[in-house]
Amino acid sequence: MKKFISIPFVLLMAILYIQTSCNSTVDVSSVATTGELTEVTTTSAKCSGSVLSAASSQVIDCGICWSNTPDPTINGNAASSLKNAGSFTCKLTDLMPDITYHVRAYAVTAEGTEYGKTILLTTPNETGSLLSTLNTELSYGKVTDIEGNEYHTIIVGAQTWMVENLRVTKFRNGEIIPNVTDNTKWTKLKTAAQCTYNNNTEANSIRKYGRLYNYYAVKDTRNIAPEGWHVATTADWVSLITYINNNKGVAKSVAQAMATKTDWAESQFLGATGALDLETYMNVNNTSGLAALPCGLRADYGQFSSVGVYCAWWIPNEIKGNNAGFRSLNNYGAIVGENYYNQTYGLSVRCVKD
Repeated sequence: MKKFISIPFVLLMAILYIQTSCNSTVDVSSVATTGELTEVTTTSAKCSGSVLSAASSQVIDCGICWSNTPDPTINGNAASSLKNAGSFTCKLTDLMPDITYHVRAYAVTAEGTEYGKTILLTTPNETGSLLSTLNTELSYGKVTDIEGNEYHTIIVGAQTWMVENLRVTKFRNGEIIPNVTDNTKWTKLKTAAQCTYNNNTEANSIRKYGRLYNYYAVKDTRNIAPEGWHVATTADWVSLITYINNNKGVAKSVAQAMATKTDWAESQFLGATGALDLETYMNVNNTSGLAALPCGLRADYGQFSSVGVYCAWWIPNEIKGNNAGFRSLNNYGAIVGENYYNQTYGLSVRCVKD
């Protein structure tokens, strides 16, 4: 026996289907999801987020917004991802040091703007950074390494130098430079390694003094310098010293012109970085703007020493047997020293723009 379905019934089902289809839009109340913060500096950070892929046809734009008050909106500080679905990362810029920001993802839809969960971002404090030791009469630039660490830069003659010692923990290709804290392990190394003075973990101190690297890290082909920069060479130092010697300003020596006005131990020798003469010490240092600090070193047997009185920087391709060249300043000297240390020493690194 055949069964027949009436036409009115078919029409009713069709109407119900259309209404159901029209009402089955994606709930956009949970479209935007706030992710994680990375590469946080005193003035910038990155934040990830995501947009529900099923809502992509409804999402016009998405990104991250932030403010120093609760519930940030796109009418304030916002960075677009230029996407309408999937995962994304946006950079937060023009931040201020030691401020807590409210950060959240957003998604703009035809019906309005939806926001993800708010997370808090506190930028690092400038205390202990080089800002207190810069020459305020000079103009500084900035450069960022692969990890987002920011460095002040200064033009000296025809060169552009980093003002801070390198503190990166990754090579240019993103691979890790091992942090070796054990003295015995440090002594036996024949590969790249880095550390902080006395294995200190305080962020502002690391930012101020930088990290110490063995020579194997400096000569590694993976490169520790930021893109467009290189570890200062013999030729770079010759050019620098020559220029400063002819342009010392009120400084009495090349060493004074390079050294910061703070942190150096006192010295009885005039013209030295730590000269006791009130006319010079704390007054005429750092005319070059390079703000060299006495950050000490790590010896080939792993022990740390000389903070407050000495600093030294590796020179690539100056090799003498198992030793490598360096340039240095000390609190009682008026010149830039040069000599050789065993390649297992931990010294500072300064970079110059290509």
